[in-house]
Amino acid sequence: MSPEHLAASARHLLGELLEALALSSDEIADDLGARMGMVAWEREEQIGAAQQQLQALSERRFDEIGGQPVRIRELREQPLEALALAWQALQRGHRVHVESEAGACPAVFRLLRDVGELLGGQALATSTPGQLDHPNAAWTQIGVSPRRERVALVQADADHELAAYLLARACLRRTGFDPRVVHRVIVEGSSERLERTLRRLWIGARMGPVDDDQAFSGPVTAARAEKFLAAEALWRAREGVTTICPGGALIRSDAPEERFLAPALFRLAPLDSSTDASTDADLDASADTPTLGPMLLIQPVQGEAITARAEALLAHLAPPGHGRVRFGAPRRDVPRRRDDRQLHGALLVERLPPGLPEPRP
Repeated sequence: MSPEHLAASARHLLGELLEALALSSDEIADDLGARMGMVAWEREEQIGAAQQQLQALSERRFDEIGGQPVRIRELREQPLEALALAWQALQRGHRVHVESEAGACPAVFRLLRDVGELLGGQALATSTPGQLDHPNAAWTQIGVSPRRERVALVQADADHELAAYLLARACLRRTGFDPRVVHRVIVEGSSERLERTLRRLWIGARMGPVDDDQAFSGPVTAARAEKFLAAEALWRAREGVTTICPGGALIRSDAPEERFLAPALFRLAPLDSSTDASTDADLDASADTPTLGPMLLIQPVQGEAITARAEALLAHLAPPGHGRVRFGAPRRDVPRRRDDRQLHGALLVERLPPGLPEPRP
């Protein structure tokens, strides 16, 4: 099959793939819940994102067709992300091999295998999950890009209520073990209002079984629970750290055999930009204490020239490769990286996931 014929066939069969994904959505949702502890809204969001990415391919046209065969790896912690990448490569006329880490979502392989058979020949190949030494292992690997932990900055002009709700989503989704998690937030000026809202969310967030439609986060494995509780105890005992909400283990009467975690919220000692002359090594308070799971550390920056000091701290804590989330209006004098997100505006209550307390009037 020529690259042009392959690309045309892949575009023609995209509708078949979308239909197969829709028909398998319940099965995929059950798998994500059982294997990864995702609650209902997380599963819907993950499957919906995959559908949107595939639908966007129907409108794409590529100037160059053909090229070397490529290899795409499905990552366990980023389910379904290989699906659109693999089909995009086919629409560009590339032969594709899809592999995966052990324990990755099996639906990707079944969907691609079933629909890919209609392409005929050797256009699309898959290997057993966890098998990385297949005959096509030398093909060029593209995507899926591993996502990294992010650091947040609440600017002086930010809406603290908006920041608190989005930080809760970023820190507590998948019970703090999402690869895009936020564990550190820098606050320009006083963090009192932000802390009040965060504390209410930390106490009120509903942790429950994956079949609880009103749960914000689900259960964790025993190994993850033990690591979180050990790290949480280290932070509570650390000098200069104020515990706003202690973490701990939760017991649900309707799921006594599962492990749930109460999130932890800490405040580090404020940095005074006018007098504090700490080195970069001193700034990283988490260098010898792990941050993991449903845990958020608040770092206030006070004094004069807080913007410059906060930006310096953000650059240190989130070097290239780590994402940054900024709350407040965009700053013209601060260059933004591709992986930076700027969040500014009103809190939309109707878009909040279930399991969080509603904003106070």
